[in-house]
Amino acid sequence: MVLDAADHGRDDRGETLVELLVAVVILGIAGVAVMTGLAMTVKASDIQRKSTTNGAYVRSLAEAVQDWVAAGHYAACPAANAYLSPTVRGRLTGLPAGSGLSHDKPLSIGPTGARSACTTDTGVQLVTLHVTSPDATASRKVDEVLTIVVRKPCDPSVAPCTS
Repeated sequence: MVLDAADHGRDDRGETLVELLVAVVILGIAGVAVMTGLAMTVKASDIQRKSTTNGAYVRSLAEAVQDWVAAGHYAACPAANAYLSPTVRGRLTGLPAGSGLSHDKPLSIGPTGARSACTTDTGVQLVTLHVTSPDATASRKVDEVLTIVVRKPCDPSVAPCTS
């Protein structure tokens, strides 16, 4: 190849600075997209794990509350968290430190099935249980909720049981 004086040693083999910048920008955008996708996957996996774990704990809490009530600890129109005795809490082994356990103030269920604020005890209550994960970040905090029916135990030695 013969170079003339106008070429001054230039040829068509290399890339220009603009082509290199475009390639770097495209790779940068693709890299950010991949990393964002991975971060979202990790976050979703963390939330799903906490939801599954808290779901198991809220069901265990429901069983513990129902056993507590069946053992004679039914409370007429109790306050919120009244059924969360140390015995009930002790049944939830392995619960992560800092997890929240609570229940709302029970609602009274009347003979027709109507729910109302508990002012007069009907012997049947609707209790909403909560197990919350111990996260400082609100976007990753998981609150599993389960509503159970608590019924005053029947003691035939005191009075006949009615349905």
